[in-house]
Amino acid sequence: MKRTADLIRLDALPQRPARLRVDRTFPGRIQGVSLLTSGPAAGHGFSVDRTTVEQVAEFAAGTRGRWTHGGLSDDGLGRHLGRWEGVRAEPFWLCRACTSEEAGPLCAACQEETEVAWRAVGDFAFAGSAHKLRPDGLHVPAPVYLMDRAEEDPESLGISVVARFRFAEAQGDEERSEHKRLARVAAKRDLKRADWVADPAANPIGLHAGTDAPSELAEGATRALDRIVAREGRSTARLRALAFLARYFGDEAEADDPQDDPDSNPRARLEAQDEELAALRETVASLQAAEEARKRGAADAYLEELRVRSAALNAPIPAPDLERVARHLAAGDTDTARALGELLLVRSQAQREPAFQHEEVRSLGLDTDRRKAEVNAQAYALRQRGFLVELSPDGTQILKTTPPKDGTP
Repeated sequence: MKRTADLIRLDALPQRPARLRVDRTFPGRIQGVSLLTSGPAAGHGFSVDRTTVEQVAEFAAGTRGRWTHGGLSDDGLGRHLGRWEGVRAEPFWLCRACTSEEAGPLCAACQEETEVAWRAVGDFAFAGSAHKLRPDGLHVPAPVYLMDRAEEDPESLGISVVARFRFAEAQGDEERSEHKRLARVAAKRDLKRADWVADPAANPIGLHAGTDAPSELAEGATRALDRIVAREGRSTARLRALAFLARYFGDEAEADDPQDDPDSNPRARLEAQDEELAALRETVASLQAAEEARKRGAADAYLEELRVRSAALNAPIPAPDLERVARHLAAGDTDTARALGELLLVRSQAQREPAFQHEEVRSLGLDTDRRKAEVNAQAYALRQRGFLVELSPDGTQILKTTPPKDGTP
């Protein structure tokens, strides 16, 4: 086995209302929360299996959870929410195509076969001190906000696990999985946190958005700065940090010049502040560029997914329709783009043709009643989404589908 150099953050599936329970007895508790789900860890080159889930469940008791991950300038100390209790591993039916939990071996939405997946499920107990936390401009304490969301819109909640993984080579049936490496949590100390996040990845397991900086480096640098601030104050800590950067970039003369000491020279203080502001602007611009690149990559990946899935149905989505999805993605309207993409896949499902089979051969062996039932089910799914659907007189074919006229894509 080999230890990774950095912490890795993995997201769980969206939460399900049938499983979540909210106990508002102070300080509050949310029960039945999914922390981790088996499957490929998108973007990491490894997979999570039943053993990984069971290891997380074994070590998760008492693990901390906080409000998002924190960043380079925020180590999360002031965002602590509570700890995890009663974490256990459980199997369930999972449709990978729809990223949804199902009741049996067939998906109710797309009629594709589901698989038996594993997840770590536990209860989150809020700390009393967490009720003093009101991040991001909230008008209510963070625990109250999360409990409200759990009751009103549980699928909008997500948990991102932060851990240091070792890896094992897949063997037997597991070798047919997408990745040959399987994540392992060797000890309790390697399971760092399971944090509450606003937007878990679309895949069952994925890298949480906004974690481009290696967390171990970011959090280590933040802890060092926090120690200097606590010992010497913010002003001195800022000067020491700027002096270090000046020496690093070869500006020793400027760093050592007493005239540049902001505490003794008001002009130098203003210049130092201007330089700090310029550096911050450059950092923001860099982060914005990285975010735009991430969004473009996600958009390209989703369009490729639509092409592959519709091609597998032998009913490829036409290029003009894919361009409509791409326009919504470019405009930042991800929800509309994905809704439209799913509708196009439903249409492809309705128009699917068996591969390598001629029409006259197919018609000879057609079970008319079964065909009608399938077509009616597909038509019903389209009509539920606002499409107008025209069937053949005998009810065995979808002749035409018309998108909603109210402006909905």
